[in-house]
Amino acid sequence: MAAEPTPEAKELALVGKVEMRIALASSDKKLEDLLKLYLAPLLLKLASDHVAVRNKVISICQHINTRIKSQDINLPVGALLKQYKENADIALIRHFDILYIQQGISRLSVSERLDLLPVLLQGIAKDYEKSVQHASQLFHLILRLLVHFKLPLRGSKEDDELRTTLGLTDDDAAFLSKWFGKLLLLSIVRQSNPDSGVPLSCPGLSAGDYTFLTLQGKPDAWDPSSDAGLNLTESKALVTRFMASGLFNEDEKFLPALFASSDTNSRISEVGEDTLKRVMLSKDLEQPEVIESLFELYFGSISPDGSLPVKTPLRIRILNVLSKSVRSSAYPHQIARLVEEGLLSPDLNATNKTAGRETSKFRTAIFSLVNFVARHGAPSDLSQIAQGLIGNLRGFIQDQGWPAPDRDQDMELRGYGYETIGLLAKAAPENILIEPSLDLLEFLFRSLRQDSAGKDVAVSIEEALSSVLGAFSKPFDASVMPRFRQVLLTYASVDQDNTPASDRFTRSTRYVATRFANRCLPYDDVLARWIDILAVSGGAAERHEVVEEGRRGLDPYWFRMSNTPPGERDNSTFVFPDFDKLVNFIIVQQGQDEDAMDLDESDDALLQLQHFYQQHPGALPTVINFCSNIAMQSALVEKGMSDDVPEDWGRKLDTQMSTDMRARQAFRAYTANDAHARSLAVILRASFDRLTRDDVSDIGDIGTTFVRMLSLLPQRRWVLANIVQDFRALQPSIISNNPGRRLAAAHAYGLLASHKDVDPDALQTIQAGFLEKLSMWGSATGADINRTSGIILALAYYYSRAFWRNSATPAAIPDSHPLHQLLQSLVAIMKESRDATLKGAAFSCIDQLSLFYVITPTLLSKYAEVKDVAQHIYESAKTGTTSAILALGHLSMITEETDSGSENALDYKAIGDKLYELHEVRQPEVHFSVGEALSCFASGWDSKALTAELDILHPHQPQEPWDTPLQTPSGPKREKTLGIVLERTLKGCVQTKPSLKKASVIWLLCLLQYCGHMPGIQGYLGQCQVAFKNCLSDRDEVVQEAASRGLGLVYEKGDRQLKDDLVRDLVGSFSDNKSKMAGTVTDDTQLFEPGALPTGDGSITTYKDILNLAAEVGDSSLVYRFMSMASNNSIWSSRAAFGRFGLSNIFSDSSVDGYLAQNPKLYPKLYRYRFDPNTNVQRSMNDIWNALVKDSSATIDKHFDAIMDDLLVSILTKEWRVRQASCAAIADLVQGRSIDKYEKYLDAIWGKTFKVLDDIKETVRVAAAALARVLTSTLTRSLEAGDASIKSATIQLQRVIPFLFSTSGLESSAEEVRLFSVHTLLQIVKKSNAKTLNPHVPDLVERLLGLLSSLEPEAVNYLHLNASKYNLTEQKIDDMRLANVRSSPLTESLERCLDLADADTMAALVPRIEAAMKNAVGLPSKVGCSRILVTLATRHRFLFSPYADGFLKLIQKHVHDRNETVSSSYAAAAGYLVRLASDRQILATVSFTNKLYFESEENSDRNRLLAADIIRAISLHATDRFTSFAADLLPFIFLAKHDSEEQVRKSFTETWDDHVAGPRTVSLYLKEILKLSEEHLESRQWAVKHTAAKTVADCVLQITNAVGSENIEPVTAKVIWPVLDKALSGKSWEGKEVVLEAFVRFVDRSEAYWKADENKDVAKQLEKVATRESKRQEGKNEKIVAGVLEKLRGHLGI
Repeated sequence: MAAEPTPEAKELALVGKVEMRIALASSDKKLEDLLKLYLAPLLLKLASDHVAVRNKVISICQHINTRIKSQDINLPVGALLKQYKENADIALIRHFDILYIQQGISRLSVSERLDLLPVLLQGIAKDYEKSVQHASQLFHLILRLLVHFKLPLRGSKEDDELRTTLGLTDDDAAFLSKWFGKLLLLSIVRQSNPDSGVPLSCPGLSAGDYTFLTLQGKPDAWDPSSDAGLNLTESKALVTRFMASGLFNEDEKFLPALFASSDTNSRISEVGEDTLKRVMLSKDLEQPEVIESLFELYFGSISPDGSLPVKTPLRIRILNVLSKSVRSSAYPHQIARLVEEGLLSPDLNATNKTAGRETSKFRTAIFSLVNFVARHGAPSDLSQIAQGLIGNLRGFIQDQGWPAPDRDQDMELRGYGYETIGLLAKAAPENILIEPSLDLLEFLFRSLRQDSAGKDVAVSIEEALSSVLGAFSKPFDASVMPRFRQVLLTYASVDQDNTPASDRFTRSTRYVATRFANRCLPYDDVLARWIDILAVSGGAAERHEVVEEGRRGLDPYWFRMSNTPPGERDNSTFVFPDFDKLVNFIIVQQGQDEDAMDLDESDDALLQLQHFYQQHPGALPTVINFCSNIAMQSALVEKGMSDDVPEDWGRKLDTQMSTDMRARQAFRAYTANDAHARSLAVILRASFDRLTRDDVSDIGDIGTTFVRMLSLLPQRRWVLANIVQDFRALQPSIISNNPGRRLAAAHAYGLLASHKDVDPDALQTIQAGFLEKLSMWGSATGADINRTSGIILALAYYYSRAFWRNSATPAAIPDSHPLHQLLQSLVAIMKESRDATLKGAAFSCIDQLSLFYVITPTLLSKYAEVKDVAQHIYESAKTGTTSAILALGHLSMITEETDSGSENALDYKAIGDKLYELHEVRQPEVHFSVGEALSCFASGWDSKALTAELDILHPHQPQEPWDTPLQTPSGPKREKTLGIVLERTLKGCVQTKPSLKKASVIWLLCLLQYCGHMPGIQGYLGQCQVAFKNCLSDRDEVVQEAASRGLGLVYEKGDRQLKDDLVRDLVGSFSDNKSKMAGTVTDDTQLFEPGALPTGDGSITTYKDILNLAAEVGDSSLVYRFMSMASNNSIWSSRAAFGRFGLSNIFSDSSVDGYLAQNPKLYPKLYRYRFDPNTNVQRSMNDIWNALVKDSSATIDKHFDAIMDDLLVSILTKEWRVRQASCAAIADLVQGRSIDKYEKYLDAIWGKTFKVLDDIKETVRVAAAALARVLTSTLTRSLEAGDASIKSATIQLQRVIPFLFSTSGLESSAEEVRLFSVHTLLQIVKKSNAKTLNPHVPDLVERLLGLLSSLEPEAVNYLHLNASKYNLTEQKIDDMRLANVRSSPLTESLERCLDLADADTMAALVPRIEAAMKNAVGLPSKVGCSRILVTLATRHRFLFSPYADGFLKLIQKHVHDRNETVSSSYAAAAGYLVRLASDRQILATVSFTNKLYFESEENSDRNRLLAADIIRAISLHATDRFTSFAADLLPFIFLAKHDSEEQVRKSFTETWDDHVAGPRTVSLYLKEILKLSEEHLESRQWAVKHTAAKTVADCVLQITNAVGSENIEPVTAKVIWPVLDKALSGKSWEGKEVVLEAFVRFVDRSEAYWKADENKDVAKQLEKVATRESKRQEGKNEKIVAGVLEKLRGHLGI
C-alpha cells in the first residue's frame, strides 16, 4: 500500500493543481475567472509551515504577475482586501494581498471601488499598529478612492450620519484626522545627494511621517504622471473637504483645519478657514494638551527624530489661536523663546531684503500673543520671563534705531513693542520697573520725548507709560523714590536747559509726567505740586489736557476723587503740603529736588524771586495763588476748623476768609508764628512784585490775594518782605488804567503808607503830589480821569487806616488837614462831574471814610449836607451800582440814632428811606447788597457784613487767645434801629407789590444772616418764619430761594419745638395734594403771568380779573377753579425753593430725630419731584433727597411699592408736569432692579406708558417714549443674558407680548403707540432665544405678517391707484413694494421666529400661518405669507414636511389673487412646497394647473398664465420632483407652449427647454400629447382649441425634424392621422397655416402608411382633406398643398 502523503506533499499537490489550472487558462477571461476563484486561497498558503509550499506559491505568483499585466484582467480585490484585514499577524500574506490590491484597484469600476472604501477605512488604526509600511500603502489607496466619493451636503442628515454610514470607529477617525492633517503639512523635498543616507523630512513632519506619506520614500508616490502616483495639491484639497464633513467631530477637525487655513492654495485655505471658524466656536482652548501640541508644532519636537517646526504661515495661525487661550500664558518659557526667535532672528531682520510682508505679519502675531499673555497671564508666570522679554523687545526697538528709527522700518511693530513692554512691566514690576536706576521708566519717557516714528507710535508709548503708571501708584520701595521724583521733574520741566533733548525732534512729555505726579505721589509732595504748577502755567501754547491735568492735581477735591477709592474717602485723612516746604522748594530751590544745592537761607527774598521770575515767568501767579491757599488751609487745619475737602476748594476757601471771622483769626494766629515768617514774606513779596511790575498787564486775582495777605499777616512780616520800605513802587499801579490793579494798589497803599515805619518824607512827597493832581480833577480827561480816581481811592484808604491806627477822632482834625481838601474835592465831584469813574471813586472814598468814622455829619456839613451827599449816592445806587449801595449803607453808620421828632433825625431817616426806596431796582442780586447796607445801618460794626473790612488790627488788640473778639471802630450807637428795620422789612414781605416783596424777602434774609447773632433778633424769629414760609410759594424763584435760605437760618437759631413746628408746616404744604393759596390775596395779587390765560381781548392776571370774568360768565365756581390753578402753579414753582440753601439741612436733621422720622409718606412724592420738568425743581429735589436719604438704594427698596403705586396714579393725572415726571421716575425706578421686584406692576406700567405715548403734550410723549425705551432695553437685556435670566425674560414676555398685541399696543389708534409696539416686538424677536420665544412664535408670526401691510405708508396705495399720473406702472410700484418687503426688518424678524421654532412650535404655527393667509389684506402681507412658505420649505424641511401638502392645497385658493404680484409669489411658493409634498398632492397640483389652463372660462388668459407660473416654479425650485413626474407634466407643457398669449407661451417654452434634450422627446411622449390634444380639440374655448391644433401640428414637425427619423413609421402615422384630421377640420383661423404645413409634411413623410394596400381609405381621406383645404383662404392654400395633392391623386389614380 502506498504511504500516506505528508501534509507538505498534500499542500504542494493542491498548490500544483491550482498552478496547472492557471497555466492552462487559454484566455484573459478564463484567467480572470480562475484568479477570482483561486488567487485569495492560494495566497493563504503563504501561511504554510513548509518552506517548499511558500516558495511554490511565490513562484506561482511570479507566473501570475507576468500574465496579469493586461489592464483588462480584473483581480478579486474585495476578497484580497478582506483577507488582508483578517490576517493581521501574517506579514507575507498581507504583503502579497496588498500587492495585488494595488494592481487591481485601478481596474475596477467606480462603484466597485467605492464599495471597497468602507472596508479600507475600517480598522485602519489597527493596521498601522501591525505594519506602518502596509498602512502607508492602505492610506494611499484610501486617497485614491476618496476622489470618487461624493460628499453629502454639509449639514444634511446624510452628512451627520456619514461616520456611521462608513462604519468608522473613534480610533479610525482619529487616525485619519491625524494623517490627513500631516498630509496637509507635506511638501515634497528633492534630495540633493541620494546616497547620503540622511532621512528626508519637511516642515511640520518627522522623517518617519515623511516616509509614511511618501510610500516609504517612493519617488513617484506623488508624481501624477506615474501609474499609482497622486497629485499632492488635489489630494490636499480633497482631504480638506473631507475634514469639513460630518465624518469627523470638532476635536478631530481642529488641527487639520488649522493646517489647511494656512495653505498657500486658496482652494485649500478657504475651506480650512471656514472649518476652523466653525470649530473654534466650540473648541476648548484651555486644555493643556491642546496648547502643548500647538507649541510642539511651532517649535518642532525636541527628540532627534521628531518633527521639524512648521512654516511661517502656519506659525502665524498658531500664534493667533494661542492669543485666544488664557492657558497659553502658563507656558512662560515657550513665550520667551518664541519672542527671542521671532523678533531677534537675523533671517527676519527688517533690513534683510528677503523679509517682507510675511515677516511683518509674523511679528505682528508674536506681539499680539505677548500682548495677550501680558494682559491675562498670572504674575507668577510672567515674573519668570518678563525681564528677558522686555530686554528682547527693547533690543528689537533699538535694532530699528533709537530714539529715532532708521528708514523703512515697520512702525506698527515698533508701536506694538512699546505697548507690550508697558504691559509686561505692569504685570511684573518688581526688579524690572521699580529698581534703583529706573532705567525702563527713563527709556519710555525718553522714547516719548525723542522717538520720531510718528503719532501712532507716540500713542503706543503713552499707552505703555499708562500701563506702568499703575505700578508706581501703589506703595513701592522708598529707596527708589528720589530717582523717581527726579525723572518726573526732568520730563515735566521741558524748557529747562538740563533736559535731554534731541537736536532733530522733541515731543512734550509734560502731560504724562504730570499724570504720574498726580497718581503716584501724595498730595503733600511738594515736587508733585510744582509739576502741576508748571503744567497749569504753560500759557496759551500749552495743550488743554496738560493744563486740565495740572488743575486737577492742584485741586485737593479732584485729587482725592481720582486717587482714593469711594469706600476709603471717609476713613482716610487728607494731608496737605507743608507750606514752608512748598515755598522753599519752589522759590528757594527753584524747583530742583532735595539733592540740588540749596541757596543760602539768609539770601534776600527779593533776589530769589527775581531769579525765579527769570526762570518761570508764567508760573508766578499760580505759585502765589496756590501757596496762599495752602497757608490758609494749614491755618484752618491747625485750629481744627477744616473737616473735609469741599468741591471748588479754592473759591470756598476765599469765601471763608472773607466772611468768617474765626477763620480770619485762625489765619492771623498761623501767620504770627515765626516759623512761617520767611515763607510768608516770600509770598507777600512775590504778590507785591506782581502788582507793581508794570501798570498795563492784567493781574487777575493777585491783587485781591495781596490785599488779603496784607490785612491778615502781622506787620512785622511786611517789614521782612521789604514792602513797607518799597511802598512807593505802588504809585504807578495806583494811577494805572486797569481798574482791578488800581483798586488793589490803592488799598495796599492805604495799609502800607499808614505803617509807623514808613519814610515820612517820602510819604509827604507822594501825598502832596496826589493832592496836587486831585485839585486839577476838573480838567482831567481820558487817562487823567483814571489817575484821579486812583488817587481818590488811595487817599481814602490811607486816611481811614491812618486814623484807625492812631485812634484819632474827627474832632481832632485841624482845619489845615489835607482831609478837608479831599472832602471839598469829593463834594465838588459829586455835584459837578458827570464821569461815572470819578463819581464811583468819590462814593468809595466816602464809603471808606465813613466806615472808620473819619468823617461825621458835622465835619461833612462844612461842605454839603449829609442828606444831599446821600441823594447823590442814591442816584447812582438806584441804577444798581453795588459800590454806591454799600457806600450809602456805610454812610448811614455815621448818623446818630434819634427819635423821629429831633433835628438830627433828618439825616438818619433820610438815608434809611433812601435804602428802602431801592426796592424798585429790578436786578435781584443788587438787593443782597442793599440788605448788607441795611444791616450796617441797623447794627453798625456789629454786622457780620463788615468782617473783611477790618483789615488792620487796633494797636491795642489782645493777641491771646487767638479767637478774642476784635476791637472795631467806635461810632454812633444802634439800639432800636434793628427792630425798626426788621418790622419794616417784615411788612414788605406780605405786600402784594412784587418788587417790594422780592426786595423785602432778600433784605430779611440778609438781616438774619448778618445780624442773626444779636440778641434783639430772637424775638422776631417766629415772624420771620411765617414771612419766609408764605414766600415759599411765590411765583418768583429768587423769592423762593431767599425764603428757603431764610427758613434755614431761622431753623438754625430755633429750639427743637420751633424746628419740629417748622418741618411739620413745610411737609404739610409740600405733600398735601389739596390746592391752597399761600399768603393773602387782594384784588391786585398777581396770580398768572400776563398772557398765560388769554381771553381774546386781554388776559387774566390778578384776582380782580378772575372775579370780573366769573361775574360776566355767570359761573361763580370759576373763582375757585382759577384760584386752584393759581395755587397749583405757585406750588409747582415753589418746589425750586426747596433745598437750594436751607431746607435740605432742615429735612436732614428732622429725618434723624424729628417729624419726618415718624412720617415717611414724603418719599413717594419727593422721588417723583426729582424728575420734574423744571430743572430748578429737579435740582432742589435732589438736594433734599441727598440730605434726607443717606442710602438711596436701601430707601427706594424699602418704599418701592409705595413709590411705584404713587407714580402709577400720578402718570395719568391732569397736570402734564406730573405725568412727565412720573414717566421719568418710573424709568429710573425699574432700571437695574430685579424683575421680581416689579413683576406685579408690569401690566400696569406698560399699559400706562402706552397711554401717555399718545399724550396731548409733546414733552410728555417724549418722556413716555424714553420710558418705553427703558422698558424695552430692560426686556432685551434679560433676553440677551440667556440662561442667566431665563426666568425674568419668560415672565416679562408672558406679560408684554399679549399687551403689545392688544388695543393698547399694535391695535391702538395712536400711530406713535403702534410704531413703538412694532419696534419693541422686533427687539424682542431679535434678542430672544428659542426657549423664551417659542411659546409666542405662532402669535408673533401671524401678527407680524399682518403688520407688513398695516405699516406700509398710505401714500403707496394712493400711488398704486394713480400710477398713470406719475408716469409709473402698477407693476413697477408692486416691484418696489416687493423689494421693501424683502428688506423689511419685519421679514427679518419673521425668519428669526421660524429659525427658533421646534416641532411643537411648528404644529402650533401652521394653523396661524393659514389664518394669516386667509386674513391678509394688503400686498405686503400676502407676499410675506408666500415668503414664509418658501423659507419653511427651504430652511426648515424636516419640521415643515408634514404640513407641505396642506399648504400646497391652500395655495390653489390664494393663487387667484387679483394682484398679479401676489399671484406669482404664491405660484413661486408652490414650486418650493412641491419639494416636500407627497406624490398624491403633487399630482393634485398638476391636475389643478390643468384645470386652470383648460377649464377656466372667466379670466381665461390670466388663469393660463397662472398655470404657467406654477409649472415654471416647480421646474425651477423642485427639479428632482419635476423629473419624477415628467410623464404627467411634459405632455401638458408641450401643448401649453403653443398658447396664443406671448407670456404664457414664453413661460411654458422655457420650462420645456430646461427639461428636454431634443425633438426625440416628442416621440417619447407622443401618445400622451396626442391624447391630450385630441381631448381639447373639442374645447369650447377657441384659444385652447387652437392651441391643441398647433400642438398636433408641431408634433408632426418635431418628429420629422429629428435626426434619423425623417420618415414617419406607419404605426406612428396611424396614431397621428385621426388627431391631425380633427385639428384640420373646422373653419379657418389665424395661425391655422401651421397645421396645414404639418399636414403636408405628414403626407410627404408617411407614404409607407397611406400607400399600404390596407389603407386605401386613409389615402382617400387624405386626398379629400387636401382638396378641401386647397380651396380655403380664397385659394391661397392651393400652392401649399399642390405637391401632396398631386402625389395623393397619382397614387389613387384620380
